[in-house]
Amino acid sequence: MNQKVALITWAGLARGAESEQLLALRLAAHGVDAPMTDWRDPAIDFGAFDLLVLRSPWDYHLREQEFCEWLCGAARHTPVLNSVQTVLWNRNKLYLRELESRGVEIAPTCFVAGGEQPNQHEMKRVESWTRVVVKPAVSASAYKTWLFEREGLPLPERLAQLMQGEAFLLQEFIPEVQTQGEISFIYIDGDYSHAVLKLPANGDFRVQKEFGGSARLCSPPPSLVRQANEIADSVPQVRESLYCRLDAVERDGKLMLMELELIEPELFLGLAEGAAERLAEAIVKRMR
Repeated sequence: MNQKVALITWAGLARGAESEQLLALRLAAHGVDAPMTDWRDPAIDFGAFDLLVLRSPWDYHLREQEFCEWLCGAARHTPVLNSVQTVLWNRNKLYLRELESRGVEIAPTCFVAGGEQPNQHEMKRVESWTRVVVKPAVSASAYKTWLFEREGLPLPERLAQLMQGEAFLLQEFIPEVQTQGEISFIYIDGDYSHAVLKLPANGDFRVQKEFGGSARLCSPPPSLVRQANEIADSVPQVRESLYCRLDAVERDGKLMLMELELIEPELFLGLAEGAAERLAEAIVKRMR
């Protein structure tokens, strides 16, 4: 009897992304049935699967509490990858503060708790930046993300209103995102697999495809891969996970971490030869 893996997606992407379709084909070659499965579908018995793999539930940030409840409930019956503990840690971008305290270089950031607004000291720091990115602490696909020129930055109370009581981040805009692009280092089963260069559309700052961004396979120099591996080695959640996307920008030969994506990142499996097979083999290995 074939083993069954649910590739978790959402209703807006019922057939899954291209990466998931490629992954399902490779899993089938290993004798694993891997249907795309909407996490909110009440007709699905998630306990009937041998494993749940979070792949494209790209609405989770819009239903955070519901998603977390589903995740914890499903995990009581069926193993989930990445792990529940990792997902709960990674869902809130405040994890970046923890990584910064470990010595990982991140974009200069002010973290604002839910229901609060930046204090005078924080605003003084933010106002020293030429351009400022404002985003929720729980977000995906550039949801509720704004870019302000220093002169047009709203007052603290208005920033809090924009975020509707949510925790949020104020980050210095890194111009290299527009001039050089953002590099996504993909890790499969804790090991570096491939890298993709993402560029925003002309005049935009968002690299996501839905905003006109592009992505292509790239071969970062060994020095950058080494730095990415050093970041990965410093974060146990990366090395322990089935998959991870480490998004970073190069500045003067050094990597600056933008985000660690450990929940539902696009892994660009179709751009790198053998990547879908590597992920399929990693899933099969973990099922054993």
